[in-house]
Amino acid sequence: MLTYKKKYTVPYYETDANGNMKLPSLFNIALQLSGEQSHSLGISDDWLKETYNYAWVVVEYDVTIQRLPRFSEIITMSTFAKSYNKFFCYRDFVFYAENGDTLLTINSTFVLIDTTSRKVAHVEDDIVAPYQSEKISKIVRGHKSTALSDTPLEKSYHVRFNDIDQNGHVNNSKYFDWMTDVLGYDFLSSHVPSRIHLKYSKEVLYGATVTSRVDLVGVQSFHEIVSEGKHAQAEMTWREK
Repeated sequence: MLTYKKKYTVPYYETDANGNMKLPSLFNIALQLSGEQSHSLGISDDWLKETYNYAWVVVEYDVTIQRLPRFSEIITMSTFAKSYNKFFCYRDFVFYAENGDTLLTINSTFVLIDTTSRKVAHVEDDIVAPYQSEKISKIVRGHKSTALSDTPLEKSYHVRFNDIDQNGHVNNSKYFDWMTDVLGYDFLSSHVPSRIHLKYSKEVLYGATVTSRVDLVGVQSFHEIVSEGKHAQAEMTWREK
């Protein structure tokens, strides 16, 4: 199991009104980090597309947050491909403060999709061998989401060109942006997340209109993104600043 590390200075444009690093930015740089590790091992996204016509897609995140990185803070990001089976690959990301304290941990689940058919592909051993991750037989069961009430808060969004990534679907971080936006300024300016379960179940493509729904119960929020069925679900636990 190979670990890839990199230092990162949190820029102004990636921080929110509270001075904390935005969660969509955290997800984006985590994926950038895993992409850099793949490139360093000779199995980049371009190689994967050219050799197999495959692309990596995240299907689930489980995030534990002690503290969010702050503007201008120098953090260390670490990632490793932990294990894999026939259909799923499990990768962890850990973000550290300058003094070595753990800021947050992201447990992620990836699948390979055929970029033409958009269907899930089998994980070939030679694709993941350079990561030196463990091959396992069992599937790691993710978080089971709670059903929303009949009267959630709702807001609709149109999928724009800049929401789409090179894989041809909505960038993963955008779902989180849609989910949290419904909570409103007052809540978001006075609370920070401490635990996030986020699951993607169906791709959203360019031109669609999605509806973000949320139930807020105390310091827990329950989310779903719907368009042609349910596309993503999440549960988040918050704490006051």
